Amino acid sequence: MMRGFDSIDSMNHEELLVRRKRGNKKVLIFLGIIIAAFFIIGILIGYFSRPGNGGSGGAAPSTDGNNFDYVKFVQENVNKDNIRENLRRYSSEPRLAGTPLDEKLAKTIEKEWRENGLEEVHLATYEVLLSFPNKSNPNVVQILNGSNAVQFESQKFEKPLTDHENNSNVVPPFNGHSPSGNVKGDVVYVNYGRIEDFEYVANNLSLNITGKIVIARYGKIFRGDKVKNAERFSAIAVILYSDPQDYNMDVNVTNTYPNSWWLPPTGIQRGTVGVDGDPQTPLYPSTSYAHRLSDMETDLLLPRIPSQPIGYGDAQEILSIMGGPDAPEDWQGGLNFTYRIGPGFLDQNNSTVRVIVNNNNEVRPVHNVIGYIKGKEEPDRYVLLGNHHDAWVFGAVDPLSGSAALTEITRVFGLMLSKGHRPRRTVVFCSWDAEEYGLVGSVEWVEDHLKVLHQRGVALLNLDYAAVSNYSLAVGTSPLLQDALYAAAKKVPSPDPSVGETLYDLWTARPIKKMKDPSPDPYVTYSLGSGSDMAAFYQRAGVPSVDMWMTYNEIEMPLSSYPLYHSSHETFFAYDTFIDPGFSATNTITQFMAILACDLACTELLPMDVQRYSAAVSNFHQTLINSFGDKWQKQNVNIEAFDSSVQNFTAATKAFQDILDADKETILKSPLDLRRINDQLMLLERAFLNPEGLPGRPSQKHVMFAPSQFDSYVDNSFPGIMDTMYEIDHGDEGKWEQLKQQVFIATHIIQSAASTLEDIGL
Repeated sequence: MMRGFDSIDSMNHEELLVRRKRGNKKVLIFLGIIIAAFFIIGILIGYFSRPGNGGSGGAAPSTDGNNFDYVKFVQENVNKDNIRENLRRYSSEPRLAGTPLDEKLAKTIEKEWRENGLEEVHLATYEVLLSFPNKSNPNVVQILNGSNAVQFESQKFEKPLTDHENNSNVVPPFNGHSPSGNVKGDVVYVNYGRIEDFEYVANNLSLNITGKIVIARYGKIFRGDKVKNAERFSAIAVILYSDPQDYNMDVNVTNTYPNSWWLPPTGIQRGTVGVDGDPQTPLYPSTSYAHRLSDMETDLLLPRIPSQPIGYGDAQEILSIMGGPDAPEDWQGGLNFTYRIGPGFLDQNNSTVRVIVNNNNEVRPVHNVIGYIKGKEEPDRYVLLGNHHDAWVFGAVDPLSGSAALTEITRVFGLMLSKGHRPRRTVVFCSWDAEEYGLVGSVEWVEDHLKVLHQRGVALLNLDYAAVSNYSLAVGTSPLLQDALYAAAKKVPSPDPSVGETLYDLWTARPIKKMKDPSPDPYVTYSLGSGSDMAAFYQRAGVPSVDMWMTYNEIEMPLSSYPLYHSSHETFFAYDTFIDPGFSATNTITQFMAILACDLACTELLPMDVQRYSAAVSNFHQTLINSFGDKWQKQNVNIEAFDSSVQNFTAATKAFQDILDADKETILKSPLDLRRINDQLMLLERAFLNPEGLPGRPSQKHVMFAPSQFDSYVDNSFPGIMDTMYEIDHGDEGKWEQLKQQVFIATHIIQSAASTLEDIGL
């Protein structure tokens, strides 16, 4: 604790009494002069530090971050030209994880962060299992005639459409962690490859998928879940493609990249179909001393059937000649013919499809870049900012627009530090590796530092990519941070002044989803899923998290993702020309992330709202009761205790907030009370973790929000309950005991969360 003038005056008063007893009047005069001099100097420093009085334009330099106008500093110092130049350099080469060019970028980022003024920057390296295609014998999909002669073959490489893409380091299209295989058989179209799509083919059409090759379009769910579903129905291979209905809404095929952002027929989406983290060391970090599973054990955790992505130009060659019944209307895609289910082809000449995959798994090093600025008052409390730097090819959108922004934030924070402005809490900057293979770098790092994060993690702000368009803001968040997001957005200038003065105004005026219930608040989702690096922090460490990006109008353009996603056409040219010309949206999200980080790292009282959390719990609880209450009563599910825990949690959050509102000034004056309150806020998220994890998924521990067992990209509320009810509703009546257990666990967890907000809680 810093001493102030009050403590100096107290000390001098005692000394004066002693001196008075001794009759030493000279000492009295001398001390009086010293005190007066200090007082006058303090006044002069304060005066000349103010704007317009010869100061630097901000508040007086402060080491505690409480008086410094970091909002103005961020607004004035984030430079979109710097971000643009960062992106141009970072995306100049392919950055596939485990390759020399990926390692080169990690070391470049490490060097630049150090030069930007971060206090310590280092590489956190792990040896992990990655997957690569065979460049000399690339993967391919073929149509064979009755004599097994090749009638058609998919492209083995994407056609370069600009000079920049003509690069020998571009990896051929493949699915990471797909096993090798050479299989042939009849082909069946399964729409998006969701469980309900497979069930329609198997149950409604009575079509046996066993031994068939399935073709599915990208979108709706994680590609790995499509392969998992195909395995469940005993398919032997999966062909994935990007349908123009989902990736090219312009009927003019000539108006595709490089003339627009729409995916061309030759564009191919790469992506992993594996698990999160290094499959050799599930639940534990891949350190130098790690015990690794055997190859046979590891293979059991990975897909067992081959899969391969192709472009929609090649998919058309297969889909257009398929036989069998017409697909339902909502299965019809954007290609100009009637989609049919199969199996087999219209010509009935015994043609088949062959899928050849020549991938191989290799253990290679991956390099996270970690840097920080140490906090002044609370160095053991961490506000983390993250993005990943590996990409399937050039990755100008995903992830390097985010990397370019994060590097600019390190420059601004380093500049603050150089001017004497140190945050209250430690700010940790993280550039993850091998995210594209299943969040590998961040998962291993979280597993490596799990105990510390449990104790000290305040929040994780994730920026997978900065922008996919410049229309509005998209956010996935913990309820705890929702109001902090709104407050920060009000401090950021709008990238489009015609739609309000602030980002909050733009966000409010341009919702990206249709709202079921009118709300004065901008749209957020509580779905953090497992689609990016916040997943392990939220699911394993219970650190309140945010995922954010600027996006397109998803109401008018219901795309599966931005069109050039994970293709070799995702270049700096595409970003600079079509995604965010002028970098206004990228500049906005950079300011937003920096100001939100300052709000969390510099304010005395953490900007977290426990009542927002209880409102979310109450709403989702009511949805469960409305949906399943009658069924539960017939099965004697303990609804009363479940209801009571939600009511108790709501009451506890209100009581906590009432005390905070009534005693805020007193709390702020007491370091111990302030620490206690902040810890209760920070640790509330941890209270929703179940150490045992969800049924069959020990790495997913969040009882309130976690990815669905059937769609890893989207969170369920009460996931253990929702997934179990899904299985019951689809005929598994043996799951009722598991359902009762999951309701009990949710009841206990909510009641436990309520107790963490009480003074004693025992």
